[in-house]
Amino acid sequence: MALEVVCAHRWPALLDELAARLRSLHTDPFAPARVIVSSRATGRVIGQEVARRLGISAGISYVTVRDLATELADGAGVARDLSRWRGTPLDLATWEAVGALSDEFPALAHAANHGRPGGRRAVATRLARLQRWYLDHAPGLLRSWIDGADEGPDGEELPARLAWQPELVRAASLALEVDPTETLEALADAARRDTTPTIVVALDEVTPADRALLSALADGAGLVALQPVSARHRGWVEALGGAVTEAVDLETPPPAVDIHDSHGPARQVEVLRDELTRAFAEDETLEPRDVLIVCPRPERYAHLLDAAFAPGGAHPGRTLRVQPVGAQDAGGVLDAAVALLRLGEGRATSSGLLELLLSPPLAHRWGFSDREAVTELVAAAGIRWGLDAQHRASFDLGDIAQNTWIRGLDRLLVGLAVSPATDSGLGLTGTDAVGSSDLSTVGALCEVVSRIRRLVATTAAPATVPEWAARTRGLLTDLVGVGWDDQWQLLRVTQLLARLERDHLGGETTLTRHEFAHLLADAGRGFGARVAAGNGSLMVARLGELSHVRFRLVALLGVTDDAVPGRGGSVADAVDLGAAAPDERALRQAQLLAHASAAERLLVIRQRFSSHTGDKVASAAAVDWLVERLGVDPEVRAHPPTSTAEANFVGPDRATSFDIPALRGARARRNAGGRESRIARRRDDARRRPVGAIPAQVTLTQLERFLADPARAFLRSVAGIPLYRLAAVEDDLPLDLVGLEKWKVVTALVGSLQSGASLQSVIDRFQSREELPPGLLGKVAFEEAKADAVRLWNEAGPRWQRPVTDHAVDLVLDIAPLGRVRVVDSVRCRGGEALTVTASKGSGRLVRPWLEALALTASGVPTAGRAVRFGRLPNTYDDQVLATGVGEPDREAALSRLSAVVRAYALGQHRLVPVPVTPAIAYADAQAAGTFRREDWSGPTDWTTKVWPGMEESWRLFFDDDLNELFVDAPLPEDPAGASAFEAWALALYGNMQGVSDE
Repeated sequence: MALEVVCAHRWPALLDELAARLRSLHTDPFAPARVIVSSRATGRVIGQEVARRLGISAGISYVTVRDLATELADGAGVARDLSRWRGTPLDLATWEAVGALSDEFPALAHAANHGRPGGRRAVATRLARLQRWYLDHAPGLLRSWIDGADEGPDGEELPARLAWQPELVRAASLALEVDPTETLEALADAARRDTTPTIVVALDEVTPADRALLSALADGAGLVALQPVSARHRGWVEALGGAVTEAVDLETPPPAVDIHDSHGPARQVEVLRDELTRAFAEDETLEPRDVLIVCPRPERYAHLLDAAFAPGGAHPGRTLRVQPVGAQDAGGVLDAAVALLRLGEGRATSSGLLELLLSPPLAHRWGFSDREAVTELVAAAGIRWGLDAQHRASFDLGDIAQNTWIRGLDRLLVGLAVSPATDSGLGLTGTDAVGSSDLSTVGALCEVVSRIRRLVATTAAPATVPEWAARTRGLLTDLVGVGWDDQWQLLRVTQLLARLERDHLGGETTLTRHEFAHLLADAGRGFGARVAAGNGSLMVARLGELSHVRFRLVALLGVTDDAVPGRGGSVADAVDLGAAAPDERALRQAQLLAHASAAERLLVIRQRFSSHTGDKVASAAAVDWLVERLGVDPEVRAHPPTSTAEANFVGPDRATSFDIPALRGARARRNAGGRESRIARRRDDARRRPVGAIPAQVTLTQLERFLADPARAFLRSVAGIPLYRLAAVEDDLPLDLVGLEKWKVVTALVGSLQSGASLQSVIDRFQSREELPPGLLGKVAFEEAKADAVRLWNEAGPRWQRPVTDHAVDLVLDIAPLGRVRVVDSVRCRGGEALTVTASKGSGRLVRPWLEALALTASGVPTAGRAVRFGRLPNTYDDQVLATGVGEPDREAALSRLSAVVRAYALGQHRLVPVPVTPAIAYADAQAAGTFRREDWSGPTDWTTKVWPGMEESWRLFFDDDLNELFVDAPLPEDPAGASAFEAWALALYGNMQGVSDE
């Protein structure tokens, strides 16, 4: 028999010929037939078209040449040999060979370094890939090397830098116990004996190894090839001596080409979405299955495409059924298994292990459905890293058990069993963040971490791949669980483990868990990937996938010079094969042309402008080459840099965008000309809200909380927004006490001095909570905090020990025209002063003694307030202990100040009072001292600005990061008089605040 080749210009004509030939073959309903295709996706599409023409496609297999080799290997008895050559056994065999030859060949010595197993594994994987490449493209060279030759392709001597390759091939083949060239010969013999009628459809260039299989099929039962005229089949057709029949149909006209010049990848995807939406709007007969998006490197655009076409939102393009690009087949379970295996070699950080526990395979099994609740528990437990002290021993920190997962879980259990203040007898205190409703979650956390500890302990010793496969099946049983819809993921991973076990059966090479995790991840890449073509969705294909398949619309995205034609040359470390080496650049260009030629209409989305400056950049050479080869005059349209630009909506009807949210943005931008910013409008709306009923009674504590953050109080009162920070975990053990951590310790120490408790009780409490650095570091840090507390107490102590007097406050203030408000509270004075002792440095800590002094003075008991705190004097940089006096000596003035505070509080329950405490006190002090300069109040609110070193999150909803905005709002009728609302309120609330002397 021989090869018969039939060519056609049009894809439908090719499919008609295929259907006719299959119809003639199917005289026996039980006789199988085979169609060889370029990819599984192409095979699925062809199968559906054949079924549409014949009414059924049963008994016909659509396989790639690789799948054909696997099928023939079963009949030839070399299935295991072929699987071992293609799979990870060759990687391990190469691993062993590299180690064995390192002394003989210095080039391999560095790769065989046992101190860097990761590098050795990577080199072995790369060299295994090189050997497979040789078998595909130079099987004769590989045969000669295995037979003992050391020469290059034409008998020339190999360069010294590559002289190790023949010996490596022989050593790897011996360790693998597989001669790949003999496997090829066995496959060719099986192909000659094969009697299944076989038809090749739209197959481009093939490797010499694949050509040998096709030749054997042609020599046996014969082979028919149905090829597009544009296919690159001349090389293998001529080599097989095929008889070519001229095209059976008329030539196809070139597609209509539209080129859309855009900016960066994100903007290109937006343009693509708009143009696809336009195409579907203009042609009601167009369906998603008629459209193909070709992206040479989909991984660059995966997240952008998935986000742009995700269901939901106002853009009609989101209703298109675009196949998700970023989805990973079996990735969830496989990734979880790999991550679990790697835990023993990693630090098991709180964030890393928490993310693993919240991944779908583990979260479903253990019921971790509330991400926020689990995060809060882990954060409250003080977990940083390490499963337990034994796990930390691998990092030479085995004597430090503090802040490990086990210690943290113990704290959760103690918190469930006893109150936080109760001594558990375990040397640690339970956390008060856990309650009875968390019982099931804490139990699940304890059980899963216990099983992970057992996994780490039982996988510490190296093992062979079959043993690792058994261990991995065990961890899947113990730790992983998926829903009914995701059971296929678990099945795929089980199949992968079975294949690894079968391929490595009898192998003696042992791997560590880290090495096996890498091997499993590499083996699972693409394993069992499901074919998405033909499911009715709009496909996103790599370059060459679905090549020559006819689509009514093909969109090219991401055709850049580094992708097409891209880099040329052979693989790394390959011997120069000369003309026998594949021309990868020409192949990619041919694949691009095949996609374009098979389309009725072609959309090209390319980058023509810089995404940073908007300047023109050089167009992709492949696009210019493609237009020239097609011989068309494309329609070129340039797009604005953003989706909200007016140019997207003011052009001709056919050019306007479908992006409804962007249209709203464009309208808002036009209408906002000369208007306030969005934040300014929000602030103005919040300030002008109507005032409702005011509270009848208020305490000094309520006033203090309000003045500390009026914006937060407004949001809580009006919108019910608490504005609390979500729990967050930390991974690093503290080495020192800084910032908030140090403040907590100093505050606790000062509190113990105030109450008369021992300082040792404080250190015991913090150690039991594991909030100090471990070991001696904790002791040193505590001593530093203790020194600060003692320094503060040396100033505050004598004042604190003065005679105590308690005063009741009961005032009725007339807040015209809002009504009357009663102020009630009790104030404890020490030595006649309203005293506050605090480790804080902020001026906001002056508010409490200020309010107490005002209330007592207004009640007829002239009183000064005093805050003993840390601070800095002008022109100094070191923290000092300051005893800042506050108060209003005159009763009427104090009554007026307190009335202003109550007015602000009453208004603040319904509208925003724009008076942040830190800049307000700074402004009032500057005005009192005569040092206010307007030019000093500009710029961002960061550490460089003394008057407001850090804007609170609540105020960021109402102010841009610019101090100038404090002065732009005019006072409202209910506000005090002043140049601006901020200035008016700042002087009304804090004017003459430090009206008493400091000591």
